[in-house]
Amino acid sequence: MKKYHTLWKWGFLCFIFSSFTMALYAQQPVTGRVSAGDTSLPGVIVYIKGTSVNTQTDNNGRFTINAPAGAVLSFSLMGYGSKEVPVNNRNTINVQLESTTQGLGEVVVVGYGTQRRKDLTGAISSLNAAVYKDQPVLNASSALQGRVAGVSVANSSGAPGGAVKIRIRGANSINASNDPLYVIDGVALSSISIQDINVNDIESMEVLKDASATAIYGSRGANGVIIITTKSGKAGLMHIEYNGFLSSNSPMKKYKLLDAVSYAEQANHIAGASVFADPSSYAGKTTDWQDMVLHNGVTQNHQLSISGGTEKSRYYISGYYVNQSGLLLNTKQEKFALRANIDSKISNKISIGLGIFAGHSNSHNNGDIGGKGNPVMSALAWAPTEPVYDSGTQYNRFAISPIWANPYMTIKERNSDASSNSAVLNGRLKYSITDWLTLNINVGLDANITRNAYLNNDWISPGNPGSGQNSIESYTFQNSNSLTFHKKFNEKHDLTVMGIVEETSNKYNSFAASGSGLTSTSNGYYNLGLNTSQGISSAYTNWALLSYVGRASYTFNDKYLITATYRADGSSKFQSTANKWGYFPSVGLGWRLSEEEFIRDLGVFTNLKLRGSWGITGNQSINPYSSLGLLSGVQYSYGGTTLYQGYMLGSPSNPDLKWETTKQTDIGVDVGLLGGRLNVTADYYNKRTKDLLLQVPIASYDGGGTIYKNVGEVNNKGFEFFIDIAAIKTRDFSWTATINGSTYRNKVVSLGKDSILYRPVIGGGLINTNIQVVKTGEALGAFYLIPWQGVYSSDDNTLGYKAGDNRYRDVSGNGSIGYEDRVIAGSAIPKFQWGFNNNFRYKQFELNVFVQASHGNKIFNATYAGIAAPTSDVKYPTLAESANYWTTKNTGAVWADPASKTNRSYVESTQYLQDGGYVRLKNVSLSYTLQKRTTRFADVRFTLSAQNLYTITKYKGYDPEATSTSATSDADAGIDLGAYPSPRTVTFGVNISL
Repeated sequence: MKKYHTLWKWGFLCFIFSSFTMALYAQQPVTGRVSAGDTSLPGVIVYIKGTSVNTQTDNNGRFTINAPAGAVLSFSLMGYGSKEVPVNNRNTINVQLESTTQGLGEVVVVGYGTQRRKDLTGAISSLNAAVYKDQPVLNASSALQGRVAGVSVANSSGAPGGAVKIRIRGANSINASNDPLYVIDGVALSSISIQDINVNDIESMEVLKDASATAIYGSRGANGVIIITTKSGKAGLMHIEYNGFLSSNSPMKKYKLLDAVSYAEQANHIAGASVFADPSSYAGKTTDWQDMVLHNGVTQNHQLSISGGTEKSRYYISGYYVNQSGLLLNTKQEKFALRANIDSKISNKISIGLGIFAGHSNSHNNGDIGGKGNPVMSALAWAPTEPVYDSGTQYNRFAISPIWANPYMTIKERNSDASSNSAVLNGRLKYSITDWLTLNINVGLDANITRNAYLNNDWISPGNPGSGQNSIESYTFQNSNSLTFHKKFNEKHDLTVMGIVEETSNKYNSFAASGSGLTSTSNGYYNLGLNTSQGISSAYTNWALLSYVGRASYTFNDKYLITATYRADGSSKFQSTANKWGYFPSVGLGWRLSEEEFIRDLGVFTNLKLRGSWGITGNQSINPYSSLGLLSGVQYSYGGTTLYQGYMLGSPSNPDLKWETTKQTDIGVDVGLLGGRLNVTADYYNKRTKDLLLQVPIASYDGGGTIYKNVGEVNNKGFEFFIDIAAIKTRDFSWTATINGSTYRNKVVSLGKDSILYRPVIGGGLINTNIQVVKTGEALGAFYLIPWQGVYSSDDNTLGYKAGDNRYRDVSGNGSIGYEDRVIAGSAIPKFQWGFNNNFRYKQFELNVFVQASHGNKIFNATYAGIAAPTSDVKYPTLAESANYWTTKNTGAVWADPASKTNRSYVESTQYLQDGGYVRLKNVSLSYTLQKRTTRFADVRFTLSAQNLYTITKYKGYDPEATSTSATSDADAGIDLGAYPSPRTVTFGVNISL
């Protein structure tokens, strides 16, 4: 009996357990709707957590799924945060998802505040750090390249920490700066550059492009604004993250050069004599100078960050280290940086924040290593028949060709160092006076202290070694005070009004000392007193800006939008009281058609907005005191050996100098389709810059020199688009892509009384006249060259040329060829740029494929010219192609006979102007993530990637991005005179997140 009682008791327990289990796992239909605000979301993946059972929402955002009463449903859609919801025996579940990308709910950082994306009337593009997380990006400019419509980024130099040119919607000014304004956590940078900021600390970047967005920065917004927001801590447990990668860097391309035998044979032909008695004796003895100066470099990058806090106090602290060796031998850079962002809520009304960034870098031989004849160029031109050393360790100083120094000696013996200390300090206070009135105070300082030093030993400067040092200090102080009113009325009227008072000042001073005749090099550049001939110089500037700003934004019924801004800037750079102040108004209008019933009823658009804006911005980016009459220092010996300091008239005074102004009109449309899975933004813009701050030459009979005047006008117009696609989204696999494109049309409308301005000669000796000009009706960066038409197949008795000579067009019609025959032959400014970024995810694997391209620009390849034909600098060519020259047996050759006595080879011709367009596979990366449940301690992500993997281009040089002209200039651009190329890299990276 007892036995049966026990069996009954166990049976009852099993019944209770099974009933409970059946109740828990009984399948029941669950229905609901998924939305974002008032917008239904179709295509949302709904699956039962821990199973493979899933479904999708329909066009109205509705779903039905059979789920156990105790199950957990997971909701996910690309562009929105995932959400998990317990069923808890419910039959109906409605879910709201929050946007994580450029959706309607996103809050965007705008000038001096934030705004909902759906309320924007200006052209603003956002770039989140997640977009480039699997790529070994060393600076913010690399992150921007090819990813933001309307933003042109070119790596002017591939040296570690090399110069980068960033342009937003083209170039406005001829002499003043065209660089955009960079604002980091509310501090507008002046003393340091975007290259100094640690890219791993960046949370997001907003690019302000049209006048409605940039006019709030007034005189500093003419070239666009890039707002950088750095990472901050989040309430919760401490989060520790390590990011690191190791890269191998190698040349993307090499020139094909003649071997020693072919070179000797061609040299004999050109000279018409036996320069080399037996060319065949050089077989197997070729010196590959190109390989001597180029080598594979290594880059290592490490970052460690700690963040966390409570609801009242949050912190983010990071440090990083970068060590990069360049493609050129004996070039490198080392960087260190620390950042701390601390935010604290003192009370319900008051919160404060503090941001501290400090960075240090050391660069070795990364600056301009010389113009014509630098190691890049001379390594290509030096005779392959020459040995590196005469004997032992004594360098071979002089070659049969060219006249330039031994490239290996130059690169090995050069000693030029630069160290930089940079800092950005930012203190902020927010006081919520009421729930509709807020006071924000932001105080910032950005500072940079740079020291440069060099030593020219006896190899670099034979018989006259020398050394020198210089230091530069720059401090910019900024105080911004804003009062913001924001209130909603009757649920239909949304009004925001902001008033700002801002002060900015900058102090700059420099000191330099150098000399020659150094008696001993054992102390390097540390004892300048050992120079027998010495010189010193110094400089100091101080400028200030006072600004008053007002902005009002109004939204009616979430449909009709208007934003108006007015800014007044007073600059110390202008003399006249009437001209010190510039006034910059703007207005932007928006209409959210997707909120209209007749559009909503179509069931097609999740977002449809028309935008239009007009406004004026200014430019005062000239050196302080440029409008004043200045004296220039000069030294004179009066026939003796002692130099005496004197002064002569410099640039004359111009009290009428005033602001350069840019008027811009923008028309845009934002479209969202397929429940937000397809988003398109398109804009057309037209910018007209007048009263250019232009250095105008003064006639010699009036004293010569130049004077700044407000003359001329430049126009930029173009079309840009951005497409964001969530093509596939399932539980295990997704594919997202972004496509952007920008067209540019730059035109010089007026130059005052002039129609053409000649730019300085670059590469004198090889290039003997101006090859770039600024000309009305043409784009900036215009090339001015003699038209080359190939090689004569028969004698030309009119011009005196023979068969096999270069053929040029006699533009002037004077019966001869000369510099008077130069014509406009294209521009260095691209006409179209685009980028295509793809991300594929399969379970824990992610693949990124990023393609970036530029079209329509020209490059004058002076490097190619210097090794292709005999010149006064390079007697015998080294380019392999040059061996295919014209002879009576080779009449179809593209190269003229280099031995012709009647041939005149003009380097300053279109023969060396090449197509600078390219399509580049910028990044391919494959990542795999080991989740914490596997590793037991952290999420670990491994990434293998390659950058600059493959380039399609007609350009015959190393790199179509590299240029020997200054990254700050657009009138001088696109000239390759031994420019430092960018590398191809293969990278292995690790991310550990605790």
